[in-house]
Amino acid sequence: MNAHRGELLTGADALGVVLASQRVIVDAMLALAQRQQDAIVSGDVEALTNVVDEQQQMMDHLNSLETERMTALVAIATAIGIDDVSALTLTQVASALPEPLGESLSAQGQALRVQAEALRQAQDLNERLLEGSRALVDRWLHYLRTVLSGSLYTASGGTGGMPGGRSLDRSA
Repeated sequence: MNAHRGELLTGADALGVVLASQRVIVDAMLALAQRQQDAIVSGDVEALTNVVDEQQQMMDHLNSLETERMTALVAIATAIGIDDVSALTLTQVASALPEPLGESLSAQGQALRVQAEALRQAQDLNERLLEGSRALVDRWLHYLRTVLSGSLYTASGGTGGMPGGRSLDRSA
């Protein structure tokens, strides 16, 4: 039983470190989501590209932390006798731990859930802003195509008629 308790505590400590690291990254991603929103609103394509690159790096780091999280969960599941690691919940882990450690792990998990939800909402907003920006650009392109659809100048240098009788003045 002592060996299992040791595995449980070691796994719980590792899980706590992973959750704390994930919270740091998600917090940084929230700041990036704000920078992304600013870039979208201002139409700064270079800044938007840089933010997307940074987000990808952070996602890569989160993916590596997910591997560490699963390793910790396997150790915990083994220690508490659960065969299916995918069915293991943070509540189960916390309840198997001594009170201060279990409480701390639960609090970290809850804080991470709150941050993840805030990030999801920020990303949803940015997605809507990008869709709106794209729709605006599409409308402008359609307008410009409509206005410029008639030949302003023919191959011989003459002017073609525009919709509504408008045409470009040769002196322009």
